[in-house]
Amino acid sequence: MHLLNTLNNGLWQWILPFLLPTAAVFCGIATRMAPLRHFGCLLKETYGTLFGKATHTKGPSQRQIFATALAATMGTGNLVGTAAAVSVGGAGALFWMWLSAPIGMLLVYSENLLGIRFRDKNVCGTPAYLKNGVGSALLAGIFSLCCVGASLGMGNMAQTNAMASALQGIGVPPSVSGGVTALLLVGILTGGSKRIGKITEGLMPLLCGGYLLCCLWLILRRAEALPGALLQMLREAFGLRAMGSGLGISAMLHAMSIGIRRGVFSNEAGLGSSAMLHCEAQDTTGHQQGQWAAAEVFADTAICCTATGLVLLTAPQGVIAYGSQDGAALLLAAFGAGFGTWAVWLLAICIALLAFATLIGWYGCGKTAFCYLFGQKNGAVYGMLYITAAFCGALGRVEWIWLLCDFCNGCMALPNLAGLYLLLPELRRLTGTCKIPENML
Repeated sequence: MHLLNTLNNGLWQWILPFLLPTAAVFCGIATRMAPLRHFGCLLKETYGTLFGKATHTKGPSQRQIFATALAATMGTGNLVGTAAAVSVGGAGALFWMWLSAPIGMLLVYSENLLGIRFRDKNVCGTPAYLKNGVGSALLAGIFSLCCVGASLGMGNMAQTNAMASALQGIGVPPSVSGGVTALLLVGILTGGSKRIGKITEGLMPLLCGGYLLCCLWLILRRAEALPGALLQMLREAFGLRAMGSGLGISAMLHAMSIGIRRGVFSNEAGLGSSAMLHCEAQDTTGHQQGQWAAAEVFADTAICCTATGLVLLTAPQGVIAYGSQDGAALLLAAFGAGFGTWAVWLLAICIALLAFATLIGWYGCGKTAFCYLFGQKNGAVYGMLYITAAFCGALGRVEWIWLLCDFCNGCMALPNLAGLYLLLPELRRLTGTCKIPENML
């Protein structure tokens, strides 16, 4: 555990806080800030089409891809991860999580632009642009190996651990949570991407909408505490001491490290997973999938993470035990203080369902990477590994699971960011040639 801590501190406090924003700036320049300029147009082209008639495609529909990708990102990273970030990194961590949203939008847009451009019948997603674009099978292999690790860690064990922790609060033993989850996975994953898409398409709107309404009610109920919470968030983000008498560089770096780490855990921008989740889209362009991916980051980080963080920061004093890594318990305490005992049950079920949605959303991402490494015929082997990891995650200790997730995320980001840097000329060319509406440029 000490070794993982050391490696994570190096990755997330010094290397990635520099590489991620820098890559976002260069990608933004190469794509002319397409996902950020005329942001209203992006929302109209994505959220504005969700309630219209679905268009027929050969593979999963755009709604199903959007729901599955959103399920993969909007799980414990929003709820449990945000709670843990605020507890360990202070209120300032929420500021850095929020700032990761525009960074993430630029990165995932670029990933999908390249992923659609370089995919072929044998390889898709991030390995496609690393192998076919950069011309490096080595980078593609390293990324895929790290992606498999991240899918079993962040996409799997972290989710089942949060699920088990939440349900344990209402009397469900972790072994039961893990066993039921494993059985459900067997039934769902055998149906392939079509069954996964149908489940997430029906589940995600209800879960996200209901959770946000609960957060809004709590924040409005504690409106008098909101200005102080916002001031605390800004002050601690830059390491300012309570009376404004100085700047604590170490405090600022700590808040930045925790905030960016949990922000990336939440929206997965820069990891390369977005291109993996959107690679099944048919009859589409890289620009279109980049728009959808940017919309997912905005919903995940700028809306849901902010709502979760403000619920915690406006909670009555003494309710939140700061310094704890158990984000599920912190969130349950904050909601219980506002809604009463019955709401603890509802939130526990909500956390469990969101974690399960993330679990099935990440399966396709990890399987694609696993099949790239070991061949399509070995996809069933990955399925067995995934189901086994889900059961083990429910029984594991939360500290080492989060450390392992952070390490896998960081290792996954490095080859992907290298690919983005090397393909900046291609991003500029694609931006100049692909069919992007004039008001987006």
